[in-house]
Amino acid sequence: MKTTLKILGLMLLMVSCNTQNKKDNTVDETVKMGKTVQDLAKQSQDLKETEPVSEETLNNWFPKTLQGMELQKIVKGTLTGYGISGATATYEGSDKSRLVVNVNDGAGEKGTMLTSQYIAFKNLNTDSETDTKSEKILNNNTMLGVETVYKAEKKVLINFLYKDRFAVNMQADNIEKQVVWDAFKELKVDNLFK
Repeated sequence: MKTTLKILGLMLLMVSCNTQNKKDNTVDETVKMGKTVQDLAKQSQDLKETEPVSEETLNNWFPKTLQGMELQKIVKGTLTGYGISGATATYEGSDKSRLVVNVNDGAGEKGTMLTSQYIAFKNLNTDSETDTKSEKILNNNTMLGVETVYKAEKKVLINFLYKDRFAVNMQADNIEKQVVWDAFKELKVDNLFK
Protein backbone atom coordinates (compact mmCIF):
# COMPACT_ATOMS: atom_id res chain seq x y z
CA MET A 1 0.00 0.00 0.00
CA LYS A 2 2.93 2.36 0.72
CA THR A 3 4.21 1.77 -2.80
CA THR A 4 0.79 2.59 -4.19
CA LEU A 5 0.67 5.83 -2.25
CA LYS A 6 4.16 6.76 -3.44
CA ILE A 7 3.13 6.15 -7.05
CA LEU A 8 -0.02 8.23 -6.57
CA GLY A 9 2.03 11.04 -5.02
CA LEU A 10 4.49 10.99 -7.89
CA MET A 11 1.67 11.08 -10.43
CA LEU A 12 -0.03 13.96 -8.66
CA LEU A 13 3.26 15.85 -8.62
CA MET A 14 3.71 15.30 -12.36
CA VAL A 15 0.22 16.64 -13.07
CA SER A 16 0.58 19.66 -10.78
CA CYS A 17 3.92 20.62 -12.34
CA ASN A 18 2.43 20.83 -15.81
CA THR A 19 1.48 24.49 -15.98
CA GLN A 20 0.00 24.19 -19.47
CA ASN A 21 -2.99 22.21 -18.22
CA LYS A 22 -6.16 24.07 -17.44
CA LYS A 23 -7.53 23.60 -13.95
CA ASP A 24 -10.43 21.37 -15.11
CA ASN A 25 -8.05 19.28 -17.15
CA THR A 26 -5.80 18.80 -14.11
CA VAL A 27 -8.71 17.60 -12.01
CA ASP A 28 -9.74 15.12 -14.72
CA GLU A 29 -6.18 13.80 -15.03
CA THR A 30 -5.83 13.49 -11.25
CA VAL A 31 -9.07 11.51 -11.04
CA LYS A 32 -7.89 9.23 -13.88
CA MET A 33 -4.55 8.66 -12.19
CA GLY A 34 -6.21 7.95 -8.85
CA LYS A 35 -8.35 5.27 -10.49
CA THR A 36 -5.26 3.86 -12.22
CA VAL A 37 -3.45 3.59 -8.89
CA GLN A 38 -6.46 1.92 -7.26
CA ASP A 39 -6.65 -0.58 -10.12
CA LEU A 40 -2.91 -1.21 -9.84
CA ALA A 41 -3.18 -1.84 -6.08
CA LYS A 42 -5.89 -4.48 -6.58
CA GLN A 43 -4.02 -6.02 -9.48
CA SER A 44 -0.79 -6.11 -7.44
CA GLN A 45 -2.53 -7.91 -4.59
CA ASP A 46 -3.94 -10.51 -7.00
CA LEU A 47 -0.50 -11.03 -8.59
CA LYS A 48 1.19 -11.40 -5.19
CA GLU A 49 -1.09 -14.35 -4.50
CA THR A 50 -0.44 -15.95 -7.92
CA GLU A 51 2.26 -18.59 -8.32
CA PRO A 52 4.92 -17.46 -10.85
CA VAL A 53 5.70 -19.60 -13.87
CA SER A 54 8.63 -21.92 -13.16
CA GLU A 55 11.98 -21.65 -14.93
CA GLU A 56 11.45 -25.12 -16.41
CA THR A 57 8.05 -24.11 -17.85
CA LEU A 58 9.56 -21.00 -19.41
CA ASN A 59 12.48 -22.92 -20.88
CA ASN A 60 10.14 -25.49 -22.44
CA TRP A 61 7.78 -22.76 -23.69
CA PHE A 62 10.28 -21.17 -26.09
CA PRO A 63 10.01 -22.76 -29.57
CA LYS A 64 13.06 -24.29 -31.30
CA THR A 65 12.57 -21.95 -34.27
CA LEU A 66 10.96 -18.51 -34.44
CA GLN A 67 10.19 -16.81 -37.75
CA GLY A 68 12.75 -19.04 -39.44
CA MET A 69 15.48 -18.31 -36.89
CA GLU A 70 17.06 -21.09 -34.83
CA LEU A 71 17.12 -21.08 -31.03
CA GLN A 72 20.75 -20.59 -29.94
CA LYS A 73 20.43 -20.51 -26.16
CA ILE A 74 18.15 -19.94 -23.19
CA VAL A 75 19.45 -18.33 -20.01
CA LYS A 76 17.88 -17.15 -16.77
CA GLY A 77 15.87 -13.96 -16.98
CA THR A 78 17.51 -10.61 -16.34
CA LEU A 79 15.62 -10.19 -13.05
CA THR A 80 15.97 -13.65 -11.48
CA GLY A 81 18.54 -12.19 -9.08
CA TYR A 82 15.70 -10.11 -7.64
CA GLY A 83 13.48 -13.16 -7.16
CA ILE A 84 11.44 -12.60 -10.35
CA SER A 85 10.81 -15.64 -12.54
CA GLY A 86 12.05 -15.18 -16.10
CA ALA A 87 14.07 -16.45 -19.05
CA THR A 88 15.88 -15.03 -22.07
CA ALA A 89 16.10 -16.82 -25.43
CA THR A 90 18.36 -15.87 -28.34
CA TYR A 91 17.42 -16.71 -31.93
CA GLU A 92 19.63 -16.26 -34.98
CA GLY A 93 19.01 -16.55 -38.70
CA SER A 94 21.37 -17.38 -41.56
CA ASP A 95 21.11 -13.77 -42.81
CA LYS A 96 22.71 -12.29 -39.65
CA SER A 97 19.27 -11.60 -38.19
CA ARG A 98 19.09 -11.89 -34.41
CA LEU A 99 16.21 -11.75 -31.94
CA VAL A 100 16.59 -11.78 -28.17
CA VAL A 101 13.37 -12.40 -26.24
CA ASN A 102 13.25 -11.77 -22.51
CA VAL A 103 10.10 -12.72 -20.57
CA ASN A 104 9.65 -12.02 -16.86
CA ASP A 105 6.64 -13.01 -14.76
CA GLY A 106 5.03 -10.29 -12.65
CA ALA A 107 3.39 -12.86 -10.36
CA GLY A 108 4.51 -13.63 -6.82
CA GLU A 109 5.72 -11.43 -3.98
CA LYS A 110 8.63 -9.91 -5.93
CA GLY A 111 6.91 -9.74 -9.31
CA THR A 112 4.82 -6.70 -8.43
CA MET A 113 8.00 -4.59 -8.50
CA LEU A 114 8.21 -5.46 -12.17
CA THR A 115 4.63 -4.61 -13.13
CA SER A 116 4.56 -1.29 -11.28
CA GLN A 117 7.27 0.18 -13.51
CA TYR A 118 4.88 0.13 -16.47
CA ILE A 119 2.27 2.39 -14.83
CA ALA A 120 3.78 5.51 -16.44
CA PHE A 121 2.70 4.23 -19.87
CA LYS A 122 -0.96 4.24 -18.83
CA ASN A 123 -1.08 8.02 -19.18
CA LEU A 124 1.23 8.43 -22.18
CA ASN A 125 -0.05 8.51 -25.72
CA THR A 126 2.54 10.56 -27.58
CA ASP A 127 4.34 8.86 -30.42
CA SER A 128 7.44 10.49 -31.91
CA GLU A 129 9.42 10.14 -35.11
CA THR A 130 12.67 11.56 -36.42
CA ASP A 131 14.85 10.69 -39.41
CA THR A 132 16.71 8.10 -37.33
CA LYS A 133 14.18 6.79 -34.80
CA SER A 134 10.48 6.19 -34.28
CA GLU A 135 8.84 5.57 -30.92
CA LYS A 136 5.29 4.34 -30.45
CA ILE A 137 3.55 4.04 -27.09
CA LEU A 138 1.68 0.77 -26.63
CA ASN A 139 -1.35 1.40 -24.46
CA ASN A 140 -4.28 -0.92 -25.08
CA ASN A 141 -6.18 -3.71 -23.34
CA THR A 142 -3.36 -6.22 -23.65
CA MET A 143 -0.09 -4.23 -23.88
CA LEU A 144 1.45 -1.37 -21.98
CA GLY A 145 4.89 -0.18 -23.06
CA VAL A 146 6.88 1.17 -25.99
CA GLU A 147 8.04 0.12 -29.46
CA THR A 148 11.27 1.77 -30.69
CA VAL A 149 12.71 1.45 -34.19
CA TYR A 150 16.25 2.66 -34.92
CA LYS A 151 16.10 3.12 -38.68
CA ALA A 152 19.78 3.39 -39.65
CA GLU A 153 20.90 0.53 -37.39
CA LYS A 154 17.97 -1.70 -38.42
CA LYS A 155 17.18 -2.36 -34.75
CA VAL A 156 13.77 -2.87 -33.21
CA LEU A 157 13.20 -2.79 -29.44
CA ILE A 158 9.79 -3.68 -28.06
CA ASN A 159 9.22 -3.55 -24.31
CA PHE A 160 5.78 -4.02 -22.79
CA LEU A 161 3.70 -5.55 -20.03
CA TYR A 162 1.38 -8.17 -21.50
CA LYS A 163 -2.06 -8.56 -19.95
CA ASP A 164 -0.90 -6.87 -16.74
CA ARG A 165 1.43 -9.72 -15.87
CA PHE A 166 4.28 -10.72 -18.23
CA ALA A 167 7.01 -8.23 -19.09
CA VAL A 168 8.14 -8.95 -22.64
CA ASN A 169 11.29 -7.40 -24.07
CA MET A 170 12.23 -8.15 -27.68
CA GLN A 171 15.47 -6.86 -29.19
CA ALA A 172 15.90 -7.43 -32.93
CA ASP A 173 18.83 -6.82 -35.27
CA ASN A 174 18.41 -6.88 -39.07
CA ILE A 175 14.72 -7.77 -38.75
CA GLU A 176 11.74 -5.73 -39.95
CA LYS A 177 9.34 -4.48 -37.28
CA GLN A 178 6.44 -6.55 -38.62
CA VAL A 179 8.52 -9.74 -38.42
CA VAL A 180 9.23 -9.00 -34.74
CA TRP A 181 5.49 -8.64 -34.07
CA ASP A 182 4.84 -11.86 -36.02
CA ALA A 183 7.45 -13.56 -33.80
CA PHE A 184 5.59 -12.30 -30.72
CA LYS A 185 2.33 -13.83 -32.01
CA GLU A 186 4.15 -17.08 -32.73
CA LEU A 187 5.38 -17.21 -29.11
CA LYS A 188 1.81 -17.53 -27.79
CA VAL A 189 2.41 -15.85 -24.43
CA ASP A 190 -1.21 -16.69 -23.47
CA ASN A 191 -0.09 -20.30 -22.96
CA LEU A 192 1.96 -19.14 -19.94
CA PHE A 193 -1.21 -18.16 -18.06
CA LYS A 194 -2.25 -21.81 -17.67
